[in-house]
Amino acid sequence: MNRSDVDALLDRHQQSFRSRSAETLAGDHTEDGTFSSPAAGTVTGRAEVQRVYEYWLAAFPDMDFTWSAPIVEGTRVQFDGAAEYVVSPEGIVSARHQFDFTGALVLAGVLKVKPA
Repeated sequence: MNRSDVDALLDRHQQSFRSRSAETLAGDHTEDGTFSSPAAGTVTGRAEVQRVYEYWLAAFPDMDFTWSAPIVEGTRVQFDGAAEYVVSPEGIVSARHQFDFTGALVLAGVLKVKPA
């Protein structure tokens, strides 16, 4: 894959997020790909990846992502330390999301924090 191929895949994945369709999002992943997130742990396979997206879209129906400029090294992609991907011509081989899950719940109003 060259850089323009990687950029095209990332653009497609951003459009998939905007579609708010778990099936479309999972379709960007390879059939036997992995997905790791704080909420789901690590899952394998497109069907399991779709379930993770379904969970996120149901839990946060107004969720919107702001994408930073990716750092691309061959088939490895990183976004501001929040997400890492390995890609292939067939799609996303592995995705790992790392973020402040508690902070996201507080911002969404799902979790209340007590002062220290």
